[in-house]
Amino acid sequence: PNGMIIVTGPTGSGKTTTLYAFLKEIQKPESKIITIEDPIEYHLKGISQTQVNPTKGYDFANGLRSIMRQDPDVVLVGNIK
Repeated sequence: PNGMIIVTGPTGSGKTTTLYAFLKEIQKPESKIITIEDPIEYHLKGISQTQVNPTKGYDFANGLRSIMRQDPDVVLVGNIK
């Protein structure tokens, strides 16, 4: 299956909690799940999480390009500010 899920809402409304719960629900041992976040809010076992670092040139755009080269099954893009 292919698709995209977009979660929006005000600060404190549970966006990150909802997305993390979704990842845990769909996670399988054979799935490659990678996140790019700013910052990583919770560490999730079995999921590769990366954090943007603009001072070192690792922003969301560069991070996504890097992630896509790893052939992930699922990508989570965290709060883009």
